[in-house]
Amino acid sequence: MTKQILKIEEYPFEKSDTLHYFKTLYKDRKLKAFYQFLNRPHRRSYSRSLIRKYSPHGVGLEIGCGSRTICPTDRTLLSDAFSSHGVENSIAKIFFKGDEIPYPEGSFDFIVSEHVLEHIANPIKALKEWVRVLKKGGQIYCFLPHKERNNDLNRQITTLDHLIKDYKDDVPYNDPTHIDEWLENVVNKGLMPEHYKHLEKQELLDSASIHHHVWTEVQIAELFEYLGLKVIHCENKVHDRRDTFVVIATKE
Repeated sequence: MTKQILKIEEYPFEKSDTLHYFKTLYKDRKLKAFYQFLNRPHRRSYSRSLIRKYSPHGVGLEIGCGSRTICPTDRTLLSDAFSSHGVENSIAKIFFKGDEIPYPEGSFDFIVSEHVLEHIANPIKALKEWVRVLKKGGQIYCFLPHKERNNDLNRQITTLDHLIKDYKDDVPYNDPTHIDEWLENVVNKGLMPEHYKHLEKQELLDSASIHHHVWTEVQIAELFEYLGLKVIHCENKVHDRRDTFVVIATKE
């Protein structure tokens, strides 16, 4: 695991965002990386444009970047809770859990997470921490799997009341509440992601590999508003990642 870098001014930002993206692709896809790099939908141009539109300046933080990022790496700190996810290594340069961010209040101009919040057992606790380190006027970007377009399609929507209860009960990151239901409605229906199939039940929880919660953009917009954020963009389907919706909100 990479040595912790806690000071923003010491973080080794990438000099070329484009070159960094290609290098991460080539490491994973080898020669196929050339096609994906030149193919606009695969390059995630639309998702990247949203960040440029709403956060054209300033320094951001990505929570749980995994093996690839849509963030401008010349001004975004890439973080993760784990050095690997399933069989893929993380490209993060700093490591901490998403509800325990080692930066002062108001450190960042924007926060990005993609397919992360559903893996967090206590989303309100995490989001409160994201809001804490966000500057006033800054943006939070949540790209999340849509309930009807991923392996959660047989599961029930998570309500705001459920999330509030989880927060009040201070459930831990490896909370087992949803594991049996996830196994029944995902694994037993042949929908388990390939890169998690080698993990045992407790390993799935300890590595935050299951989806604790299930949403559409409607529930996340409601959650953001509950936390006092102003929703500025809400989209049912992201053009360059069709299993995904996005909600963007501002800290007023």
